[in-house]
Amino acid sequence: MIRQTFLFFPLLMFLIVIQGCSQHHTATPYHQRHDPRQVIERPPALPEDSIVKDISNQANQQMRNGNLDAAAQTLERGLRIAPKEAFLWSQLAAVRLQQRHYGQAQSLAAKSSSLAKDNTALIFKNQNIIEEAKQQREE
Repeated sequence: MIRQTFLFFPLLMFLIVIQGCSQHHTATPYHQRHDPRQVIERPPALPEDSIVKDISNQANQQMRNGNLDAAAQTLERGLRIAPKEAFLWSQLAAVRLQQRHYGQAQSLAAKSSSLAKDNTALIFKNQNIIEEAKQQREE
C-alpha cells in the first residue's frame, strides 16, 4: 500500500505540472490595448463599497463632461476616505494623464498596482497608463 502511494504521488504531480504548462497565453500588441485616457468603469471584481462607488461614478461623470479638475478633486476626496482603494488611485492616474501631468500619472498608477493584489485587469490598466505617460514624456 505504501509503495503504491509513493508511485501515485509523483505521477499526480507530473500530471499537474503538464496541465499547467499546456495553457496557451498570447500577448496583446500595444496598439490594440485599451486607451488609458478613456473613462474607466469599476471592475466587477472589486468590492462594492457604496461610498467609493458613488465617488467613482461622480468622477466618471465629471470626466465625461470634461471637468478634469473637479474629477481629480473628487477622487482625492475619495482617497482620503478610502486610501487603500486601488481603483480610485488608478482613476486619478488616468485623470492626471489627461491633464498631462505624466510624472504624477506614473506614480499614481504604480501606487494603484501595489494595492491591486490579484486584480489583473486593474494592474494591466495601470501598466498601460505608465507606458502612455512614459511615451508622452519622451515626446
